[in-house]
Amino acid sequence: MKYNLDKDKILLSIDKGEYVNKSLLKIANNNNITFGWINGIGAICDPEVGYFDVQKKEYVKKTIEGEYELVSLLGNITYKEGELFVHSHIIFTDTDFRAYGGHLFDCKIAAAGEFIIFNGEERIERLYSNDIGLHLWNCKI
Repeated sequence: MKYNLDKDKILLSIDKGEYVNKSLLKIANNNNITFGWINGIGAICDPEVGYFDVQKKEYVKKTIEGEYELVSLLGNITYKEGELFVHSHIIFTDTDFRAYGGHLFDCKIAAAGEFIIFNGEERIERLYSNDIGLHLWNCKI
């Protein structure tokens, strides 16, 4: 993993075999990020994705084995229970150009991964909502 600092942005290249969310979290911790917005593209393998079942208040997870084109990763870096937390969603395609997507638990880079973290100044803390069953942003206004 290599990165450059560019004012309020971190430009990040994640190497083949490295985990995406774990790498983003490591960079966030090493650079004292309090809030970040993430975008990314690349090639990934074996993504573990999911969706949140609102009725059951839990994630349904699935690992989709193989190599895929990472069309888009969007996410954010906030605090959950006092620790930095990466929340990301992805869209990826297979060799037949079918698209899949969902909440990303994590995946490895298959060839290249290019990401940008837009660094904010406001610390966003997530608080657990009994009604929803998730840790949600605790915005002040």
